[in-house]
Amino acid sequence: MPAKWWLAFLLAATLAAPAAALARPPQRDFLTQTEADKIRDAESANERIKLFLDFASDRLFRFKRELQMKGSGPRWADFLNDLLDSFSSCVDSASDRINDAISHGEDVQAGIKDVKTRVPQFIDDLEKIKKQGVDLKLYQDTLNDTIDDLHYVIKNADKAEKQLQTNPPKQKPHGGAWR
Repeated sequence: MPAKWWLAFLLAATLAAPAAALARPPQRDFLTQTEADKIRDAESANERIKLFLDFASDRLFRFKRELQMKGSGPRWADFLNDLLDSFSSCVDSASDRINDAISHGEDVQAGIKDVKTRVPQFIDDLEKIKKQGVDLKLYQDTLNDTIDDLHYVIKNADKAEKQLQTNPPKQKPHGGAWR
């Protein structure tokens, strides 16, 4: 009798799995496997913040290059929007690392400085793209959302900087372990 139940369970699971896979869209990660490995291997929050900003810079460079090449085709608009979304996700992740590090008592002043230096440059680049208007209608909504997100990231960095000034991180004792 238990063998029948086991066989019925396997049959039901086999039939339900493909339906469940079709019911939800696949999640697309904004980082490549190599990039994700670099983030995992980074030893400090400051290093991770810098890496996320480097990855964002790469996405922005690729976006600008695509606009210069004036691609076409039914998927080109999707590609442009995906690049902007991926860019925005990288910058948002850098901002999230700042918040996480502060909540864990880490010193992320270097990361905050990096965000406050690089993100305004990103905004300037995106504003120039917006003014040039190359095929703007294909990605305008995503571009506007991205610019808004970047302004929020700068405000978050300012807030984090003030938080660090009023409540500096505690230094771990020599050897790195709390006692």
